[in-house]
Formats: sequence, structure tokens, C-alpha cells
Amino acid sequence: MKAWKGIIFDVNRRKKQTTMKKQLSLAAAFLFVLTGIAGCKKESLDKFKTDIIGQWQISKVDAASGQEVVLPVLPGDYYDFKEGEDDIVEVRRNGNLQSGTYVATTSREINMTVGGKLYTCKVTALDGNKLEFTSTQGSTSEKVYLKR
Repeated sequence: MKAWKGIIFDVNRRKKQTTMKKQLSLAAAFLFVLTGIAGCKKESLDKFKTDIIGQWQISKVDAASGQEVVLPVLPGDYYDFKEGEDDIVEVRRNGNLQSGTYVATTSREINMTVGGKLYTCKVTALDGNKLEFTSTQGSTSEKVYLKR
């Protein structure tokens, strides 16, 4: 009888070990996938931020109220996204120069604080020479077209 108890105990122990190995393998696989996804998102955000850094000339600004209203733009008006820990942005609109900060929150959104106001900007186009976004501040929206 003692021999049977030893065999049954050994079988139960092996089942527990197999179950534990499966659980550890699943947990390791989950962490591996999660790390891969998080790494790709960070890389994408870093590339987006690198792509917007620099000075962009304002080519056109439309009121985004559903009406075709072109807002005034003077020659030399620009957005300048500076590189660094502080993430400074300079905005020259209608001859007025203001500084603020920006945060690239996703690969398609920039939050800027300029002149004490928060602007949420949803990027609609970005390539080497073109940056377009819809900027919302409170209930006011405008479509901004920039070029290098």
C-alpha cells in the first residue's frame, strides 16, 4: 500500500510541476509581448517628435468653423519647435512673437501652451516639408498649414 501512495503522490507532484511550468511560460510570453508593444510605441513617439522639431513657416490658417475663412498670415510668421528637455515652442503670428512649451502626446497630437493658453493640436499631415494640424483652444478651432 505504501508503494501506491508513493506513485500517486509522485504523479500529483508532476502534474503540479507541469501546471506551474505552463503558468510561468505564459507569464513570460505575456511580458515579452507587452515589452515589445511598449518599445514600439516609444520609438514611434520619438520619431514623431524628431520630425516636428525645427522651424516651420506658416503658409495658411483657416478657421475650422465649417466656413471657408482664411485668417491673416504675415510673411515671416512661423512655429519653431525646439529640441531639448524643456520642449520650447516659439510662435510668430501676425508679427507677434510668443514662447511656450509643447508636448507630443501621441503620434498624432501635440499639446502647446502659448501665452497662457492650452492648444490641443491634432496632426493631419506630416512629412519632411509639410506639417498640418487642427488647433483647438477652448471652443475655437483653426486649421494650420506649415511648410519648411
